[in-house]
Amino acid sequence: MKTLYAFYAARRYWPREDLLLSVYTEISSHFSGDRECVLFRDDRPGDTALTGDCLVVIPLSGAVQSLILKDAARFDSVILYGAYIRGNASPSACNGMLSANAAPTLMDTWAVLKRSRPGVMLALNTAELADSLSVAEAFRYVRGATILKIGDTEPWVVSNASDPSVYERKLGIRILPVAQDEVASRYEKATDADARRYFDWFTSHSSRVEEPTSEDIRNASRMAYALVSLLEDYGAAGAAVACFDLLKTGTNMCLGVSYINDCTDKFASCECDMDSAVTMLMMKKITRYKLWMANPGLQPDGTVNFSHCTAPIFARGEAWNTALRSHHESGIGVSPQVDIPAGIRVTACRLSDECESITIQNGVTVDGTYEPACRTQAHIRLDDFDRYLKTALGCHQVFAFEDISSPMRQLAEMLKLKVL
Repeated sequence: MKTLYAFYAARRYWPREDLLLSVYTEISSHFSGDRECVLFRDDRPGDTALTGDCLVVIPLSGAVQSLILKDAARFDSVILYGAYIRGNASPSACNGMLSANAAPTLMDTWAVLKRSRPGVMLALNTAELADSLSVAEAFRYVRGATILKIGDTEPWVVSNASDPSVYERKLGIRILPVAQDEVASRYEKATDADARRYFDWFTSHSSRVEEPTSEDIRNASRMAYALVSLLEDYGAAGAAVACFDLLKTGTNMCLGVSYINDCTDKFASCECDMDSAVTMLMMKKITRYKLWMANPGLQPDGTVNFSHCTAPIFARGEAWNTALRSHHESGIGVSPQVDIPAGIRVTACRLSDECESITIQNGVTVDGTYEPACRTQAHIRLDDFDRYLKTALGCHQVFAFEDISSPMRQLAEMLKLKVL
């Protein structure tokens, strides 16, 4: 994503060029590296052409509102940054910007922009600016992304959009159908050498193996190779996989889906759940950690036991205790049983309602009883259990293992989605 950090100053407020350049140099140094910073004065030529994906607007004075609005119209994403706020710059720089009326300029342009375009963002400190930039990156990532639809959505996934074209029409996402036979063919041709990376990864990061044999793990690793190589060859951001019909090969997709969500820059959803795949696409660039998709099991104490037969082992950057088990429903293949610790803040999301709405819930993992359900399980106490029940958009939820509710709401606004 090409981001332009644009500083705006009127000469009437900064008659001394040396003082203006001193403030500009100080603040722009916070954005060092390959970021492009430029100082615009109110007497710049009117035909100046700006290019990029995201514009970060940094007012240094008053009387530059019209110039900011004109420039903002040329960018997909716009972030207003309050550099004058104490703590964002040295006291002398903050005082200089305050004296030059940077504060009213920020709120004036914010008030106009947020009425005229969805998703314009306001950042009051560097942490909020970083979050806003991740939202802008996610917005760019979503629009124009390609998701592979491998097979047909499983018949019990009844909450998806009625036609996959709705994702492209409303969000600009390309859905590319791929026959399951292509995955099966890659699996049949895969060698033990092809599977070695995945075999070694899962056996070296598992504390025990219960049902699967070494041959089961090799076959599941060959299937992982088939799925990963398919994504790479198509250059797709991710995939929704109709996994149950592929059980006829004698193995399952769970290791492949787990590896993709744990170890690559791509994602994969199970059961060809397109709503979950698009939700993963939205969350991928916002979270610092790994994503997990799971089914809900309501509990008598108001918690929910979420479970699935895929899971990232390194969900938060360190390995969680993992066992290699068989696939819950079929009893064949290999699925990871990852022990998700208690006390972790999570965000659960799901897009649905014909690509019109999204739910964004927060909660925390708690101790609970291991149930006869899918292998990886996490009991979660949601912040608002009643709201979760009333606004549920489907079975599967996609989890980030941190609180990303605020940037997800910003992204939903940019994509014109209703947050329930």
